[in-house]
Amino acid sequence: MDRRKFIKSTVLAGAASMIGCSQDKAVDDAKIFAPPAESIPTNTLTGKVVPTAVLGKTGVTVPILSHGGGYELNNVMVARAFELGINYFDVADCYLNGQSEVILGKVLEKQGKRKDAFIVTKNHPKQPKDLLVMVDQRLESLRTDYLDLYFMHQLGDGEYPKECVDWPKSQELKEVVETLKKQKKIKFFGFSCHAGILPQAMEAAAEGGFVDAIMLRYNFRTVNSDELNRAIDKAKKANIGLIAMKTQGGRVSFEDKANPFQEKGFTKEQSTLKAVWSDGRMDTIVSAMPSIQLVQTNAMAAIENKISAVEHQLLDEYAKATNHLVCHGCDHLCSSQVNSPVRIGDTLRYLMYHDNYGEAQRARDLYSQLPPMAREAIFNTDYKQAEAICPHNLEIGKMMLQAAKKLA
Repeated sequence: MDRRKFIKSTVLAGAASMIGCSQDKAVDDAKIFAPPAESIPTNTLTGKVVPTAVLGKTGVTVPILSHGGGYELNNVMVARAFELGINYFDVADCYLNGQSEVILGKVLEKQGKRKDAFIVTKNHPKQPKDLLVMVDQRLESLRTDYLDLYFMHQLGDGEYPKECVDWPKSQELKEVVETLKKQKKIKFFGFSCHAGILPQAMEAAAEGGFVDAIMLRYNFRTVNSDELNRAIDKAKKANIGLIAMKTQGGRVSFEDKANPFQEKGFTKEQSTLKAVWSDGRMDTIVSAMPSIQLVQTNAMAAIENKISAVEHQLLDEYAKATNHLVCHGCDHLCSSQVNSPVRIGDTLRYLMYHDNYGEAQRARDLYSQLPPMAREAIFNTDYKQAEAICPHNLEIGKMMLQAAKKLA
């Protein structure tokens, strides 16, 4: 299988917009697929470190595996990460109810490791100039006087105006970024995005010239998204640093299929990470590693990041066989076909958290934040046209009803 064909089978289109801030933006579901702790002897990693890559135009060398921040880091976990060469830490103003930054700041201060760490954090501005004020709180929470990388968080979600898709090439945002850099409050700037505007926003960033890095949802599942592939290529050509998140999303009862895959050499907790690295366009993966066990599991995958031809084929076959079971986030297509306030993309994503991530309470909490009309309309909406236009043949009506019953 040639590289380009495999790329097409690994890219996942940007997910639908979110309500507020969710920890999932820098977190994947690797924890679900963790092997027993005793199966990863520490001595197997003695003297080994995670490979590195240059993060686009920043010129900064970062590990190809990085820490997500939607969980509580501690001294032992951070120390082990540094031992393995993992010094990139992704947090946000709203992870852990605002505590992810505070905890990381305290840990790095205690260990005297601030200058060795590459800190990434984020905010949701309603307009670009809001960042000029928001950044000060990020600095205070992290106990630092500068950020290595500062993101607009979840660009395109419900908190942003429609015109935000053009912000990455707007003069207004460019001036804000230049001001923050001149003030030495940030070194680099970018955005994260799950929304349907992802391809357009990436192309705008390539045209604007001032965005240093982009974090995007990206994994092995086939979506036939030539539009997104073109945008990724354009951003890469513009030397924008590319950071993959949610690399293991949408596995759909993967555990039930694990045995036959493993018999053929498929390592379920590592191969999707290796699939992203084998693409060659992503500089690093931000992964959920809320334990020493997971740091070591993913570090081993990074150190031995080559993926076999068998794994390529199995990932491709699995993705094709299960595409109809998971929402791919392209709800800008199906939502336009219903005369209803329902939120298809959001609702089906929360159903995925409930069914596949084992995060039932989090899924219910997010679902409860949807507008009452969006929840009530689920039961009397006609989804036939939405199902007809779905490129992955999802039974949208059935899935929406399941979500309403499970998440209420």
